[in-house]
Amino acid sequence: MVVPDIERWEVPLAWMKRAIAICSPSACTFGPYWHSDHKVLEDRPGVGWMLYLPETLSVQQVLEARALVPVDGLDSSGRPTQIGTFIVSVTDEPFSDENPEHVNIANAIEIRLADQDLLPRYADL
Repeated sequence: MVVPDIERWEVPLAWMKRAIAICSPSACTFGPYWHSDHKVLEDRPGVGWMLYLPETLSVQQVLEARALVPVDGLDSSGRPTQIGTFIVSVTDEPFSDENPEHVNIANAIEIRLADQDLLPRYADL
């Protein structure tokens, strides 16, 4: 069996895109960080390596992100539209919650999203 190269962030991104197409979640995160002691906001999902939100986000809204990847889908009338955005915290290597730089980036993204009321609370999911 061939295992995909998870060293590249595009691989888990492709997996998450498929999952989102199936179940249309309110949020989706990838990486070891979601349950980590390093999270800033215990009542909200952690950013980890990447976080999906069903929002159209711009670079100005998430300056700390290393990449923002739009997710396309269909609106209520069946027309193509952007249905969400992936926020990628690290693009040059796999995310590690043991790397302080990675944790700092993820924390900064969480704070910025929460300050803009874009990071949902678990109770609202």
